[in-house]
Amino acid sequence: MSALTIPPEAARRIIVERQGFASRPRTATVDELEQAIIQLGCVQIDSVMTVDRAHKLTLASRVGRLPADGLNDLRRRGRVFEYWAHEASLLPIADYPLFHATRARGEHPWYQDVLAENRELAHRVLADIAETGPSSARAYGGAGAGFWNWTPAKKVFEALWTAGELAVAERRGFERLYDLTERVIPAAYRTEVPSEEEVMRAFLERAVRSRGIVTVDRLADYYRVRPRTRLTRALGELLREGALLACRVGEHAAVCDAAAAALVDAPPAPAAPVLLCPFDNLVWDREETRRLFGMAHLLEIYKPAPQRVWGYYVLPLLIGDRLVARVDVKSDRKAGVLRALKVTWEGRAAPSQLDRAMTRLAAALSLPEVAIETR
Repeated sequence: MSALTIPPEAARRIIVERQGFASRPRTATVDELEQAIIQLGCVQIDSVMTVDRAHKLTLASRVGRLPADGLNDLRRRGRVFEYWAHEASLLPIADYPLFHATRARGEHPWYQDVLAENRELAHRVLADIAETGPSSARAYGGAGAGFWNWTPAKKVFEALWTAGELAVAERRGFERLYDLTERVIPAAYRTEVPSEEEVMRAFLERAVRSRGIVTVDRLADYYRVRPRTRLTRALGELLREGALLACRVGEHAAVCDAAAAALVDAPPAPAAPVLLCPFDNLVWDREETRRLFGMAHLLEIYKPAPQRVWGYYVLPLLIGDRLVARVDVKSDRKAGVLRALKVTWEGRAAPSQLDRAMTRLAAALSLPEVAIETR
């Protein structure tokens, strides 16, 4: 039997509908917040505060205004955790065992074997936390500047977290407070040690659950599986079992689930326009975004201002199944205004839709006003 052929426009519609974007302004419950994290599999965390933190923007587009301290509530109750997935991410607690092998390696992805180089400090940090409770690099002189000028204390905290000795107990602002893992992660999830095959199956199932359809050569990107050949055996088994289905999107081999396959000829569901975080799950795979949505989505925050084409912190505007504009957005918290500093339309302008998306985002961020300063 030949693989199902899915037209690109149908693939886009199905993928967008699977994301679960909110259709109206609303305020989420803690349970809805957790469910959104489960549906997405993992939610990328980033420190940039130009509009709001990346994970909060991604979740707000699905559930609306986040409940006050909702993410810390989920952390404290052992319902979500933070770890390396697509990048540093929020994940559902049931997936904690999937990262056992990564924790066992213990090497920080940027700084490698930090603990071997700082054994005395690492032992002191663990002993202090065991005695006095959650802590951070602040208690040891601070974290340093940026990602590449961290203090030894900050590197040690990150490395102990990567190795599974510590877990993120909560955040104050963006600062992580770490505690001993056994005081954060429920015991039921700390004792399970899945096989490599089980982990690869789970990563594949979660990636497809989140998107409905994923092209085969991009499957590894969702959880940054390297090398991607680690997925080959598990993918073959899932296809033979019928848990996943082979398909094609245009010229590209892909996989989907049965629910996605059933929607190929369905009419589009009603959808509200939405401004996407640059690290949103829908667009974080830049190659897939270019291929399916026709947008070469680039982040220009690290470019000097004269070299920026679209702006400092650009949010793609999604209308239906199309990315139609790049909007340089900034939260002016002092004035209580969400500002669109620059709008670059990909084709025909849709200012009323942009107004709607800006108003919804402002409501989610508790900003009472919107200002679109250029159209």
